[in-house]
Amino acid sequence: MFVKAAAEIIDLQIKAGIIIPTDGEVRRENYIHYHCRFLNGFDFDNLEFRVWRDGAYKSLLPAIRNKVSHSGNIYSVHDFKCSQKVSPVPLKFTLPGPLTIMDTAVDCCYFDRPKLNKDIADTINKEILALVEAGCTYIQVDEPLFARQVNDALSFGMEGLDRCFHKVPKNITKIVHMCCGYPDYVDDINYKKANPENYFILADHIDKLSIDQVSIEDAHCCNDLKLLDHFENSTLILGLIAIAKSQIEKVDEVEDRIKKALNHIDKKRLVIAPDCGLGLLNSKLAEAKLKVMCEAVSRIK
Repeated sequence: MFVKAAAEIIDLQIKAGIIIPTDGEVRRENYIHYHCRFLNGFDFDNLEFRVWRDGAYKSLLPAIRNKVSHSGNIYSVHDFKCSQKVSPVPLKFTLPGPLTIMDTAVDCCYFDRPKLNKDIADTINKEILALVEAGCTYIQVDEPLFARQVNDALSFGMEGLDRCFHKVPKNITKIVHMCCGYPDYVDDINYKKANPENYFILADHIDKLSIDQVSIEDAHCCNDLKLLDHFENSTLILGLIAIAKSQIEKVDEVEDRIKKALNHIDKKRLVIAPDCGLGLLNSKLAEAKLKVMCEAVSRIK
């Protein structure tokens, strides 16, 4: 069932014109807690209530009650290989970042955020190194909490991100994704996003890491494109498709935004993508938006 679903999602992306697809994370209950179920220290039986994501959510979350470590049961290789078998092109594999995992659980053990961040990063590193061994060449760590918790990102989050990619060889494309938040449903106009101005604070720091590509939102927030000037080393993945709006973008508008972006960054270091994942959209709407994006890119000479 999961392989069939991944095949359909990959096929949809490729038909739309996507060059580097993903498997849509279809095996996961969500992209954070799926990883946590393969770790020691997380309690999914006795949940804790928490208000999280700057008040955007209120829910019961798994608790961290003991030292966090990897269980040794590597999930990423199985998931990657199953999906790669049904893809005619190399896939990108995504994992949640340590700061984001911390925010989506309740710490009842450490009470030391840098230490917890380090231990979680080590579990992600185990999965990433196994992915490298399995032949995955595009590996992305998602850290949307960087845009919400800038002080944590600067004081220990960047170090945690580096730790995630420790010993990853240079031929692997190392990617970090920093969106501003993901609502519960399409056209949720009241969802509390992170402040996109925080990208300016983060840009210079993350550009100095051993990261190859940095993914940010633009469709949602329409950044001041001077932000792109701060990425002197990294390739920038610029999100130009809104992932939680039913309105389909116009090709001319996306094309114009790309041209404006190219006034600030070299064409070879610019990748166009949606803001984040398209999981809130039905397949027809997702495909339509992707086709608009790919058509706009094809017009750029």
